[in-house]
Amino acid sequence: MRREIRTGYLLTIFAAVVWAATSPAIKYLLDTLHVPALAIAFWRDAFMAAACALVLLAVRPSLLRVSWRDLRGLALVGAISIGIYHALWVFSVALNGAAVAVVLIYTFPTFVTIGAGLLFGERIRWPQIAALALALLGCALLVRAYDPAVFQVSWLGTLVGLSTGITHAGYVLYSQRSVESRSPWTSMTYTMLFGSIMLLVLWFGSAAFGAAEAVGADSVVRAVGATATPWLALLVLALGPTLGGYALFTLALRYIPGRLASLAVMIEAPVSVLLAVIFLGERLEWPQLLGIALILGAVGLPRLLATTDDGPFDTAQGRRPTTDPSTQLRAGDRRRRSDELPAIPSADG
Repeated sequence: MRREIRTGYLLTIFAAVVWAATSPAIKYLLDTLHVPALAIAFWRDAFMAAACALVLLAVRPSLLRVSWRDLRGLALVGAISIGIYHALWVFSVALNGAAVAVVLIYTFPTFVTIGAGLLFGERIRWPQIAALALALLGCALLVRAYDPAVFQVSWLGTLVGLSTGITHAGYVLYSQRSVESRSPWTSMTYTMLFGSIMLLVLWFGSAAFGAAEAVGADSVVRAVGATATPWLALLVLALGPTLGGYALFTLALRYIPGRLASLAVMIEAPVSVLLAVIFLGERLEWPQLLGIALILGAVGLPRLLATTDDGPFDTAQGRRPTTDPSTQLRAGDRRRRSDELPAIPSADG
């Protein structure tokens, strides 16, 4: 059990580090290449869906077969927790500024924890509550929310920002149960597909609200441009940090529950800031350093649940581990499901 928890934490931390590279890539596309934000969101998800589908078709086509009932669930989660979520993030940044938008999106571990308690009956203990509070405070300090010039909110901006946290929490909660019976690659393929379809609908719908760049059947292509540079940047963004982050995070949910994975992935925030310090020459103020320390401390705090006075505690399930061999065997069989994407052999065998 301890090995599973450690594996889950490591996969989540790797996902956070990989995801951190998306910020400079998106900033480059927005500020340097002037690609509209909604077009970036659409093409990023579309490239991911296409890449996953092509790989599965070549390696294990059976993973693409799902029932109509499962397809409806994947469509709903993809449209809301991928498509609408990415669109809400764009509007949150526009209404709140990047700093406040970051603080509001990182409320999603709180919504995941509440949802896991209500939907799955997971026990919420005091270290989890304390860790959530510390992580949110650390995130606020990290983005300089203490500066009045930075922390400017409106009721609409707050509502949109909290909605990003709620919609992203929906993906985590759905994936937590989905990975028990389905390959993570299947889930990612279909959720990204339906997410990109929703974003395409929102793109053309934005023309009705005065978005001139969205006018025309081929406008989402023209918005990126006729040169190779923005397309190459989008491809790298989609198949690099975005696909890598989602794959690692979804796989981590096979080992630890969403409420712990969501907390651990908040390491993405300090990693993104440190990358800006290293590569962009930005400087940190002492409250920001304190914020980094609080986030790192919060990520490790739930591990206090691993043991209690009455013996070992199952951090992943929120209860004491069972000693029933048949239950342990079923859990092991579930992790070794044959529908996982097989390893591709190397040239030397």
